[in-house]
Amino acid sequence: MNITFFASTQLLRLITANTITATLGGAAMLFAAGMLITSPSPAATPDRRAALETAGIPRIDDYAAAGEAARSSQAMLLVSVEPTGGDPTDMAGQRLEQAAVQERFLRSGTPWVFCRIGMPEAGALVADPSLVEMRRGPGVFVVDHTGGPLTGLVVSILPRTSGKYYRFSPSHIDQLASLPSGTLTQRSLILAVRIHPENPQSTFGFCNPMLCQEAAAHSAHQARIRTQGHHNWGQRSQRIVGNAGGAGSASEVCAESWENQDLLDSCVDCVASWRQSSGHWNAVRSPQSAYGYDIRRGSNGIWYATGIFLR
Repeated sequence: MNITFFASTQLLRLITANTITATLGGAAMLFAAGMLITSPSPAATPDRRAALETAGIPRIDDYAAAGEAARSSQAMLLVSVEPTGGDPTDMAGQRLEQAAVQERFLRSGTPWVFCRIGMPEAGALVADPSLVEMRRGPGVFVVDHTGGPLTGLVVSILPRTSGKYYRFSPSHIDQLASLPSGTLTQRSLILAVRIHPENPQSTFGFCNPMLCQEAAAHSAHQARIRTQGHHNWGQRSQRIVGNAGGAGSASEVCAESWENQDLLDSCVDCVASWRQSSGHWNAVRSPQSAYGYDIRRGSNGIWYATGIFLR
């Protein structure tokens, strides 16, 4: 990837407050934040309703029954859609059975229900618009049933079909246990930061809901005007610091993508683009007291990512 620095505004660039503009390759996404599962679920049958207790996490290999169990226990529902149902050698299924992985989910502070189903029975489900980011194939998705404002929404998707930038690894399942509460766009961008090979530290502080709202609002603003930038950053930064109690300082990173690509391809590529700028990467890789990330798509098919930090 070639990088050229410009003083003028250019398409496909990164901008950081108080730094120069970098023209970089990006990627795009195809998503609207927080999507509902609307497709009919497979009928629950009595012989498949029994939960398999493994390390204290219920595993119910029927989507309808698993959803009922998650709702009744106000749990997160993790669904692994596998090429063949019941395959003991499936890489995602094997990962979910590992004691260390189950321990991560048990220690997350949130109850979980696991569900493993095969593509033959999940075909209609995967084809639903709410799961467009599954790339119409096997993968892992999470539905929030914890009783909060995101209840009933898909909040994470890991497609197993390779894209332009995102390549599924079973180890990515581990990250789902510790992602903060948030929308699909927020959690996907945070995931992309966490799976970067250099292990950037900005997402290991406090995920501040106010900063997430600010990141969402600014990403939406950029998407609406179809222009990337730190618009009104001076005013916004003062408001952010004031809302945080007046202590510390705020910083921001922004990126934009190539058009008409999907969610995780764009998130991964935006993080890679931040890596190409020392100013952006210093903010993303450094420990932060608090952070918020989000991304939105404009009518031009380009997605606009924002990260906001407090130190």
